[in-house]
Amino acid sequence: MSQIEPMVRELQAMTTLTELPGFFLQIQQQYQYPFCGLVLWRAQRKAELICAGTKEDFNFLTSHNQLQVFCQQRCTPALASDSGLIEALPFADEALLIPIRGVGTDAGVLIIGMQSAQVELAEHIAWYWTIIANYVYEAIYRLAEQAADTDNFGLTSREKSCLSWAAKGKTSWEISQILSISERTVNFHLGNCIAKTNSNNRQQAICRCISAGHIYI
Repeated sequence: MSQIEPMVRELQAMTTLTELPGFFLQIQQQYQYPFCGLVLWRAQRKAELICAGTKEDFNFLTSHNQLQVFCQQRCTPALASDSGLIEALPFADEALLIPIRGVGTDAGVLIIGMQSAQVELAEHIAWYWTIIANYVYEAIYRLAEQAADTDNFGLTSREKSCLSWAAKGKTSWEISQILSISERTVNFHLGNCIAKTNSNNRQQAICRCISAGHIYI
């Protein structure tokens, strides 16, 4: 394995998160792995899956509780079969799991699917993929921060509060009671949210702000 530096340079040169699936596809093809992908649990967000395959085929990984517990409790690589997780990964004979600890409560796992003939190499390559996994997370964190800055709509804290309650299904009157302001003021703030996000209505503003990570449901 002499590809660490080229991979690190490629990750550091990325400008958008959309480049990562191609990065994983390159790994998958180069080493003939059945699967290569990453599941990441970030603070106050749903699990994210980045992989080379069809995303819908692997969405079950993001809701697998045992896999999340593994990521939160373990710091060293392990085989899926040794961790009782092989049933959660039916797309390969075996899988090398590389846990990732990120900023704050961020936790994730780089999953390298393996064929039977590749399993005996797992112990020898674990260190390599552990290094790469940390650079992958660094790239995700950096690019997500850049995207958040780009999509910073300039909402005030009060506007975010109103939009956040609206995202939870509250009416303007209900929001006014929760925040102890008038219903007219709530509508004023929500109107600002719509204008600042270049949306047509509050539902569209909600979707854009959730996507940008400015509000959470």
